Formats: sequence, C-alpha cells, structure tokens
Amino acid sequence: MLNDFKKSSLLRATRARLGRVATLLTAVVCLLASGAAGDAHAEAYWDKPTLLKDFFAKSERVTFAKLTLTAAQQQALRKRLGYDVSPQWTVYYGKTGARIDGVAILDNELGQHQPITFGVLIGPDGTLQRIEVMVYREAYGAEVQQARFRSQFVGKTAADPLRHGTDIVAIAGATISSRSMANGARRAMALADEVLFKPGLARVLTAPTPPQG
Repeated sequence: MLNDFKKSSLLRATRARLGRVATLLTAVVCLLASGAAGDAHAEAYWDKPTLLKDFFAKSERVTFAKLTLTAAQQQALRKRLGYDVSPQWTVYYGKTGARIDGVAILDNELGQHQPITFGVLIGPDGTLQRIEVMVYREAYGAEVQQARFRSQFVGKTAADPLRHGTDIVAIAGATISSRSMANGARRAMALADEVLFKPGLARVLTAPTPPQG
C-alpha cells in the first residue's frame, strides 16, 4: 500500500512538472509567433533606389547630403512639432545641371504597433509633390498607400496644418495609420523648411557628394 502511495505521488509530481514544461513551451511558441507576425504582415511597395529614381525621373542625376541640425534649428523644430527630432538627417535631391529639381526625405513614423516607412518628395518651391508608403508592417490600415489618401498631401506646404482631422481626412479603418502619415509628412515639411528652404537650397546643397545608385 505504501509503495502504491509513493508511486502515485511520484506520478502526480511528474505530471505536474510535465504540465509546467508544456505551458512554458506553449508560451515560447506564442511569443515567437507574435514576433514573426509583424514581419509576416510587412508589405514593401518601394525600396530606396527605385523610389528615388521614380521621384527624380527627369533629373540628370540623384545625389544626397548628410545634414547636422544646429541647436537653433533643433529648437525651432521642437517649437513647431512639439517634440525633439534627430539632429542627423540624410536628404536626397535631383539635379539637372546646376538646378536642384527637388528634395526627398525618407523617414519612419510609428503606426499602431509598427513603424511605417515612407518617402516625401518636395519641389524646389517648397510644395509637397508626392508622398509614398515604402514599407507597411501592420495587419490593418494599408489603405494609406492608396492614391485617394496620398493625393490629399499634394500641393501642401510647411504652412499647412497637415493634421488628421484638419486638412487630412482619415481612411475608414485606418485612422491611426492616417494620423501617422500626416504626422510624418508634417515633420518632413517642417524639417525641409527650417533646414533647407530658409537658409536656401543652393546654399545648403552645395557640397559634392557621391551619386545614389
């Protein structure tokens, strides 16, 4: 009887340990699956070389400049946007002869859970000419890459609000992503205004830089 009791206790303890191991393994599998879910939903519409080539299709060449914001520029952007931005930026631009055809800023803006990678093309007159979603990583809300949403940004300047609910209408079912795109566009336009257009495009973008392939 005692041996049977010991065997029964040992069996129960073994089952309990196996149950804990199974629970741990299930948790690990779920964690790995949730981590992979973001990658599984990623949709790439443009890579950098292809987008820049399309942005500057009529330019003789495409190049870039690495810019470091001054303390005054960072302060001005903080006042305009309400938050600090990176002091380091790479700006891409097309040139034909000595003429600067436009500038492009590639950036990321957080959606609901994942960053949205996008590119903004700004004309030499400071108007927003195009905005494109490069990579969308969420399971929902990818409609922001459609032309009917992106066309709202065309013609905007740094003086426009560029805010969801003001001059940018959100897409139903993609409210957070719509807001994120508006936020990203507003930052790009404010950055270009403070760092490029106020000092003068030709003055800022004069250093020779290697071409982008």
